[in-house]
Amino acid sequence: MINTNGITSNELFSTNKFIQDFCSIADYIGFSRVEFAQAIGLSIECIDEPQGIVALHYIIESYRVLLDYTKDELLGIQEKSLPRGAISLMIKSACSEKTLSKALTAIFHVNRVCQSPITTQLIIENDIVRWQFSLVTKKANFSLFALTMLTCIANKILSMLIKKEVPLIYASFVDEEPVNVCDYQFLYQCPVKFNQQYNEIVFDKSWLSKPILCQYKDVEKQLQVPLSITNYSFGSLGLIKQIKSIISLSPKSQFPTQNELASKLGMSIRTMQRKLELEDSSYMIIKDEFRHKKALFYLEHTNKELDYITERCGFSEVASFTRAFIRWQGYRPSQHKPKKV
Repeated sequence: MINTNGITSNELFSTNKFIQDFCSIADYIGFSRVEFAQAIGLSIECIDEPQGIVALHYIIESYRVLLDYTKDELLGIQEKSLPRGAISLMIKSACSEKTLSKALTAIFHVNRVCQSPITTQLIIENDIVRWQFSLVTKKANFSLFALTMLTCIANKILSMLIKKEVPLIYASFVDEEPVNVCDYQFLYQCPVKFNQQYNEIVFDKSWLSKPILCQYKDVEKQLQVPLSITNYSFGSLGLIKQIKSIISLSPKSQFPTQNELASKLGMSIRTMQRKLELEDSSYMIIKDEFRHKKALFYLEHTNKELDYITERCGFSEVASFTRAFIRWQGYRPSQHKPKKV
């Protein structure tokens, strides 16, 4: 099956399915569910909530917590580990090459030298490149999750090395379509196929000749937790994006005050307001856009009741939420049709 509908950028939210997967892995490797939840800053109720949504921050935090626990970049879900620092070593080797083609060859060489449990190859067919992956996990139900992590990292490595976003033509997986297929839209920004013959990400051949512009010293810090490179930005992180990231962590959209927000950003309220004015924005505008995106995510990817969505989007009553939604979309929340994925 291939999913193409609603492929849009999602910088804020995910369903909690990936967090549930991390929690299952934690339990499997001997890290109790309660300890894991405390370590990432979420309650067990939030992790287990049917059709719950969380800030994308918690996916990276879950990986970091289990990486610290296992010292294994595959989190202990294979018979043979991938030692901490292995992916960083691959990127360090790749950064010394001249083209993306040579850099990928260097990555494959380090992967073999490390005796990595990951089998990977590059297949060039006409004008496309198919980067394929395979591995065997201790439990079959960890397979798609592990391959999702690997392909997400690999996808971002391509862009990191040449300092330009490399769009994928499609991504495919051997496993069956997961219940959280909507999350794969923000991960890959391309059509995603399941029940396929190969686990692979596919991109245009022309990218292979692009020069390597990445300096290892500039990305070394991100590589300490490999999955965190999925948040890597080539430019400075804009103030608006920083504010969205902060308020996405607010419980039930209990937004911080401007004073609290400025403090978290390490600046005065006036400086924050002035910088936002330069970006033609304000804290009120950012909160409004945040509520809008969160409401759409709930309506498109969950079956939550309207009063629940109202509360989680920071409104005190359904009537005020409905008025805001009509302002955003031009129609009532009850009239919104979920996207088919």
